Amino acid sequence: MPPKKPKEKKEKIKVNLKMTGPPPKPKKIPPPPSIFTNDDLIRYKELYKMFDEDNIDKVPIALIPTMLRKLGFNPKTAEVNQLFTMFLEDEFVDTVEYHEWLQMIEAKMRWGDDFELAITRAIKALGHDDEETGFVPFELFRDELMKWGEPLTEIEFMDWIKLAIKDRSYNQEDGMFCYGKFVENMNNKDERFFKEPINYFKLDQKTLAAMAIQKAQEEKEEQERKAAEKAAREEAKRQRLIAEGLLPPD
Repeated sequence: MPPKKPKEKKEKIKVNLKMTGPPPKPKKIPPPPSIFTNDDLIRYKELYKMFDEDNIDKVPIALIPTMLRKLGFNPKTAEVNQLFTMFLEDEFVDTVEYHEWLQMIEAKMRWGDDFELAITRAIKALGHDDEETGFVPFELFRDELMKWGEPLTEIEFMDWIKLAIKDRSYNQEDGMFCYGKFVENMNNKDERFFKEPINYFKLDQKTLAAMAIQKAQEEKEEQERKAAEKAAREEAKRQRLIAEGLLPPD
């Protein structure tokens, strides 16, 4: 009878179980800020999706300054970094979610700024773009800036024209100036070529905007005054003709 084979020892496999606890709760998405209307949210969502090229409900963090400029803000580097610190999870996050985007807009609105908005409104008023087409006659705009405030020099205007022609915000054929595009391009200036933005008006931008709006209002009131005086003269003439029997009474 052959000897029994010794039983093979089964190796004990040690399993290192790690106590993980319950799974983390899903992140609770805060509601949109209450200050935004439905129209606001539609606009902000549309802009967000425009930059969400991969359609993953996230946009690259580097695009946030450009997106804020699209809304008329002029975010400074320090402000952008503060927004990231306030609303992003940590410094290693490289994308921004939609609810974070809304929080950033609300914060920026509370902080104020509106350089780009102020300068755009000023050009609109100076160029008499009452219908808000985004275009003004360049020569009219130029004449306005040569007359009031601290006038720009011809050399400074040459800088304007060169840049406006280069970025196609000035159409030499019809003489129209796309001021919104010009301001946006200046805000997005390449530091390699422009250490400082071209000196727009030699004035504080908000002061300029207030002056321009006041000037436009004064012109409007003057036109209304002249129209009222003309109407009054015509009515007096009509009443005189009625009194003389040359027109039938009302």
